[in-house]
Formats: sequence, structure tokens, C-alpha cells
Amino acid sequence: MKLFELTDSIALSITCAKKYNNCAFDGCFYYFTVQCSCEIIKTDCCFYINECYNTCKEYDCICYDEKDQCFWATTKKQSNAIYKLNRNMCEIDCITIHGCLDLIGDVTGISFNCCTNSLVLSFCNCVLRTNKENGHSILMYKSNYVQITSVLSLCPNLVISGVKNNEQYVYVLDTCGTVQYSYPLSFDNKIKNILFNPCMKNDNQIYLDFFILKRGCYPYILKYHLFLDRLPFQPCQCNFNICNECCCDPEDCCQHCASILESIALVEAGIAHILNCEGEKMQKILQETDNVDLILAANREVNKTISNVSQLEYLLYLKLNALAECGALKDICNDNCTCWDDVPCDEFLTEGEQLTLDECYITELQSQEKEIKSSTVDDFNTESIEANEKQTPVQETEN
Repeated sequence: MKLFELTDSIALSITCAKKYNNCAFDGCFYYFTVQCSCEIIKTDCCFYINECYNTCKEYDCICYDEKDQCFWATTKKQSNAIYKLNRNMCEIDCITIHGCLDLIGDVTGISFNCCTNSLVLSFCNCVLRTNKENGHSILMYKSNYVQITSVLSLCPNLVISGVKNNEQYVYVLDTCGTVQYSYPLSFDNKIKNILFNPCMKNDNQIYLDFFILKRGCYPYILKYHLFLDRLPFQPCQCNFNICNECCCDPEDCCQHCASILESIALVEAGIAHILNCEGEKMQKILQETDNVDLILAANREVNKTISNVSQLEYLLYLKLNALAECGALKDICNDNCTCWDDVPCDEFLTEGEQLTLDECYITELQSQEKEIKSSTVDDFNTESIEANEKQTPVQETEN
């Protein structure tokens, strides 16, 4: 029975001058170290570049620490040092690995263990658990036959990748470092890192991202899912915490959505001024000239403006509709909020129904129409009363 199954292969777009070396995932964004460069590139979940951080060192392996909300990174120049980085990728601390003499070569992988609040590091021949405070390390796994290429702490167990007899394997280790499961991989490209994506979990599967360099320079993300019922262990809940805490605070999200709504309103106000100016321009031209060619030319210019405004209005509609579909509008409004002046949203809904954006527009127009009719009737009644009051003195005079 297969433990892993490939679901997608994503080629990462990079420039020729920048080669991704290793990566980390904080639940929302991916962070890539760059070969022979003092920078770390941040991308979104679709791997579009979001930001680029300049760093003081050429970092190699990197991982995210959800407890301290920071990053830990290593370099190839000093394999026994682990550097602590804040969210702006500024170096804020450093620990030195000690307590183990079996290290060979550079660090090939680093991962955060949420169960023990410690770091797990892999070297070519062994895997260590390292204390974040003092750097004291304990040997967890050692092999003379497997060249270890990366490590992932999927608490309480470990997942490592390695090369044995020119073939790649993925091994599942228990808390004592005993191999519980080994799985051969069919591709020949070297695995640089294994990442756990907690946000894609469903009832019977979890997802891993394998970061590989195809032909040694072309970065790819291979997305695999693991069948939970075939795993020799059950992942702890702490592995999934970063998906819940990283993305954004609800209050911040609400403020951002309110800012988007405000920007839409400002653009709409600008459009109203533009259309008003266009109308005044046409009125001015019609008042001052009878030249048909001049009037038609002005009309064509106004039509162009209206066409551009129509396109802009459609974009604003899509933006507003996106907020409505994701429930952001509902989060912004409190229980007493109204969608428009003095018309409660719930007035038009039966139990269990939700109002779409198009229905909201229609209902708003209906509400405004009612207000116009009501104001018209009130004006008519007022005029009738004033007329009667004017007629009363005349009638008294005649009498």
C-alpha cells in the first residue's frame, strides 16, 4: 500500500541570477534562501514573490518556529552555528551546537519540533535534537549507509529523506530514532527540503511539500499527500497550529476589509464628480454652439469617458463581490448594522437565507424607490394643506 501519492508538480519561476537553495513555511507564506546571495525571498502560497529581504549572511537551511514566531537558519561556512531571525529576517540571536561528536559535513536540514519546543537538525550521517536555549544536542539517528538530505519534524515522529545505493528514500522515525517505515521515491532529483502544509489537511490525508532542485538548479515543489490510516503514528495537534495563528488576526482582517470598502467608496465619489463634469461640459457646449461637428466630437469624448468608467465600475463590483463572497462584509457589520440608510439587512431575509450582492443592489433600489414615493406623497399632502390654508381666507371674505 502506498504511503505517499503525488498530487501536483509546480515549477518555481526565478531569474537566472537567483537560485533557490532551501525553504520554510509559516502557515501563510514560503521563505526561500538563495544560493550565493545574502537574501531571503518571501512568496505566497501560489509562489508569487511577495517580498525580498536582504540578510547579513548567506543562509542555507531555514525553518519556522511557531512558539517564538521566528526563524532559525544555518550557513555552510559555520555548520555548528544556528542563527535566530525575526520576521524581518534580521539576526537576533545565535546558538552553537555541542554535545555530539558524530557530525559529518554541513547541515542538510532543520525543523522545529513543537512537542519538545526544540530544533531538529540533519547532517549527512545523523539527526540531532538541539535545545534552543543552550545548543546542547542529543543524537537521535545515525546511519553509515544513508546520506541524509533533509529532515521534517512531524511531531511526535520524524520524516527524513536520504540517498541509499543511488536511490532516494523517505524514512519515518519514531521518538527513539527507530525506522518505522521506508518508502522509495521514483524521481532522481535530490530533495532539498520537506515541508508540512497543515492548512490542506482533510479527514484522512495530510500534505507534504517536497522542495527539489531539478538538474541541480531548477526549483520545483512536489506536492504529496499522506494517508493518515497508513501512517504508523498520528500527528499531534500542535503541528497544525501555524495554520490558525499565522494568516491574520480577525480584527486586522476586518480593518483591512473596511479600508477596501472605503477605497471603493472614494473611487465611486470620484466617478460621480467625473460624470457630473462631463454632463456640465455637454450642457455648456449645447448652450454656446450650434455646430453639429463640434457637438458630435464632444459627444464621442464623453462616450469614451463613460466607457472607461463602466470598466472601472465592473472592477469595483468584482472587488465588492469578492468581499461579500468571503463573508468579510458580514464580519465588518455588527448586529445593528444596516446595508443602507435605515434598512436593516435582516428585514428582507427569511430564516436561513443570505443576501447576495446583486439582491442587495436590487433591494437597495426598491428601498430608495419606496422612500421617493413616500416623500412624494408627503410633499403632495403638504402642498394640499398649504393650498387649503390659502383658500380659507378667500372663502371667509366671500362669506
